[in-house]
Amino acid sequence: MYAPVIVFVYCRLEHTQKTLQALNVNELAAETDLYIFADNAKNENNREKVDAVRGYIDQFKQEAAFKSITIIKAEKNKGLANSIISGVTEVIRKHNKAIIVEDDLLTSSSFLTYMNGALDFYEKNPQIGSISAYTYDIDALKEYDKDIYMTYKGECWGWGTWKDRWEKVDWEVKSYQEFYKDRKKRKDFDKLEFGLVHMLDMQMAGKIDSWAVRWVYHLFENHLMTVYPTTSEVINFGFDGSGTHCKAVREVEGTLQNEKKKYHFENLEVDPVIAKQVGRYETRKPVDWLIRILSKILFRIGIKI
Repeated sequence: MYAPVIVFVYCRLEHTQKTLQALNVNELAAETDLYIFADNAKNENNREKVDAVRGYIDQFKQEAAFKSITIIKAEKNKGLANSIISGVTEVIRKHNKAIIVEDDLLTSSSFLTYMNGALDFYEKNPQIGSISAYTYDIDALKEYDKDIYMTYKGECWGWGTWKDRWEKVDWEVKSYQEFYKDRKKRKDFDKLEFGLVHMLDMQMAGKIDSWAVRWVYHLFENHLMTVYPTTSEVINFGFDGSGTHCKAVREVEGTLQNEKKKYHFENLEVDPVIAKQVGRYETRKPVDWLIRILSKILFRIGIKI
C-alpha cells in the first residue's frame, strides 16, 4: 500500500498551485491518498490570500488525479509548527506512514516512486528515522557510485517517516537543559548542519516556532539516520519573501531530478566525507556564514532579532 501524501498550505496561491500540479503528474498519483491541511488566517491582512488558496484547493479536488483527496481547513490559525505536528500525527496514525510536502516545494514526476520505494525498503530498519527526497549539491556526490546515502541530519523539504518513529518525538524537548550544558553534544549537533544549535536555542527561548529543528534534534538524540537520494527529487522555490518563515535571501534551492531513475536501495553506513560536506553546506557562501555568526552573537547577548 502506498503512503499517503500530506500537503500543508496557507496563503500563497501561486506556490500552492505549482506544488499541487507537480504532485498531480506523479507516476503514482492515481494510487495515492492526498491530504491537504489549510491553516486559517493569522489576521485579517491575510484573509483574502487564505480564502484564495482555499478556493483553489476545492477546485483542485474536483480535477486532480489522486485516488482520494481529503481537505482539512483549520477553523483558527494554528501556525506552521502546530499545523504540521498535528496534521502528520492525525494521518500517520491512520496509515502508519506518510510523505510530507509544504506549499513551496516542486517535486519530480518520480518523487512518489522514490519515496514509496524507500519507505518500504527501510521500514524494518530501526537505524533509519526518515526519508528525504531533497539532496545537497556537494562535490562528494559527483564521484559517488551509490543511488542513496545516509546522514544523521534530518530533512524537511519533501520527506517521509513511519508512525513508530514519529510518535516517539518529544516536542517539549525535555532533554534540552542537559543538552544546553553539554559542549560536546552541542558541537556534534552543529556538525550535522551549521546553525542547528542556534535554531534549537531560539526555539527553546520562544523566539521562533519550528517543528523542523525539534524533529532533527529527535533524530540526532536517538542516533537515527535519514536516507537521501544522490539527485534531488524535490526543490524548494519558496525563498522569495512570500513565506511566513522565509525571507527573500536565496535563489531556488536545489536542482530537480528530471530523468526517470530506478533506485537501488541498500543499507549503508554514514560516509564521513559526505556528512562533513553536508554539515558545511550552509556556510558555503561567506555572507551566509557571517549572518549566522552575527545572529548567534546577538542571541547570546540578549538582543532580539
